Amino acid sequence: MKIFKSILLIGLTLLLFNCHADDDQSKENRTPSAFVLTEGAATNIGIPFNWTASIDPDDDDVVYAVYLNNNLLIEDLNALTYVIEYSLFVFGENTILVIASDSSGGATEQELVVNLIS
Repeated sequence: MKIFKSILLIGLTLLLFNCHADDDQSKENRTPSAFVLTEGAATNIGIPFNWTASIDPDDDDVVYAVYLNNNLLIEDLNALTYVIEYSLFVFGENTILVIASDSSGGATEQELVVNLIS
């Protein structure tokens, strides 16, 4: 019985010394990859904006948000395109911002400036 207690004590001691403080910490989140934002051909409804897929190195799902002149138009978008209606644009410069974000708070953004003339 004394040998069993000794082996148990040695085993528990080894187990305690092999535990590290960083074992309980999760990995640092990495942001989704860069993507390319482009302006499509104008339609009778508006102007489509397209982008390539942003890939998350942590395999998190990536969703997109689209802004026009700092105003949120849509969020949690899974598509790689969005049509902005003409009535939302102002004459002159308009800034389109697309943000790709993952479920862990990482984000990557691309901006495009278009000039709307009458």
